[in-house]
Amino acid sequence: MNNLTLLNTMTSEQFLAHLQNNLHNRHLLDENRNLSLANSSEQDFLELFFMEKVFPQDKQLSPHTVKAYRSDAKTLLAFLTEHSLSFRDIGFPEVKAYNQYIKEKYAAKSAIRKLEFFRRLLDFGYETQFYKAHLSTWISKPVSKKGHYIIEETRHEEEQTRVQVRELNQKDAEYLISFFPKIVKAKRNRDQLEKRNLLIGYLLYTTGLRASELLSLNWGSFRYNRQGYLYADVIGKGKKTRTLPIREETQELLFNYRKSLGESVEINIEDTSPLFFALYNKKETRLNKKRLTYPALYKIVKEAVLMAGRNARVTPHWFRHTFVTTLLENDVPLAVVKDWAGHSDISTTNIYLERINQDNTHVHLNKVKIFK
Repeated sequence: MNNLTLLNTMTSEQFLAHLQNNLHNRHLLDENRNLSLANSSEQDFLELFFMEKVFPQDKQLSPHTVKAYRSDAKTLLAFLTEHSLSFRDIGFPEVKAYNQYIKEKYAAKSAIRKLEFFRRLLDFGYETQFYKAHLSTWISKPVSKKGHYIIEETRHEEEQTRVQVRELNQKDAEYLISFFPKIVKAKRNRDQLEKRNLLIGYLLYTTGLRASELLSLNWGSFRYNRQGYLYADVIGKGKKTRTLPIREETQELLFNYRKSLGESVEINIEDTSPLFFALYNKKETRLNKKRLTYPALYKIVKEAVLMAGRNARVTPHWFRHTFVTTLLENDVPLAVVKDWAGHSDISTTNIYLERINQDNTHVHLNKVKIFK
């Protein structure tokens, strides 16, 4: 039984005693009773790094974040294996070599994340005396353009680039959503699948939900406010909650979808059954509903994009960017948009506004009389 499991089964006093004995028996405490990995095995080092810094018990991580951390760990392990290195072998040359390897192989945002993971590991090693030097000081991360962009090469022989925004205009967004129900090929549950897909498209576009937030919705996530308007209570990044208004057309699609499943449209905040689930057969019961997965959602969007003949790069997240931009273009206050989008800092929301202002510079230019 590992320490994470023990936390859930022991009292605080029992866990403290267990931890004291465990670390003492493994010789992982110094004379000041501080955690010391100077003479530890690499297995102990990695186990404690992941337990204390990556997956701490008191921090709830999204599946996407967990997947990213595991990917970063695998990248580092693969590099060390390829060069016949152990974690103990890491020093200045190895830090610089891995830094260069990551910057050459990955796009800026991915490189920054992987190097940040590496930095955290090195810092933990230094704090626990596994490493004698502060090695993370030699890491240099690439510069990433702020905002939701794709940077593509325009000429193969030069480093010149162009920037493409990862969002849709309103016309393209509506056009794409119209294909969400059209991709359904199955004869069984065809009506339910078509209604489900269309609702997914509308929720992505009219609420700005992250994919993980959309897939986490239950029927009990919806409620009426005191004025009788429908809202959805959403659990976002870091388990932070926020409330989103549901547009009338989206509400109609929601109820139509529920009716097609033979489910009640009466709002019940106690209902924890998933809103979207895999429709294997008509006998799917409340007890064995398997929540729709991200790969399934991603496939819906990609097939709709392909059928519509639009930009193959479009993913579910593009609709979130489109939603935020659309709100700001229609003069919804910045603070309101921040809350609806679930941005932790208003500077993130402001990035959208800065670009909108840049796109509207022609309005100011046309007011100037340049030619007499």
